[in-house]
Amino acid sequence: MDARLLDVVIGVTAFIILIVLLAVLPMVLPGFVSLAYLAAIIGFMIFLSGAGYLVNEKIT
Repeated sequence: MDARLLDVVIGVTAFIILIVLLAVLPMVLPGFVSLAYLAAIIGFMIFLSGAGYLVNEKIT
């Protein structure tokens, strides 16, 4: 797969995951809304880091 297309797919997927986490986690943790938002951002960063690592391994 073309590297540019793979980057776009990863970016769109990460954005969708972020939106889902921002919508779901505050409902799951109603007493800890601020922690839920923080967990959503951390989950987003972990996803992007893992995807970047896998892309680098695949390209080289």
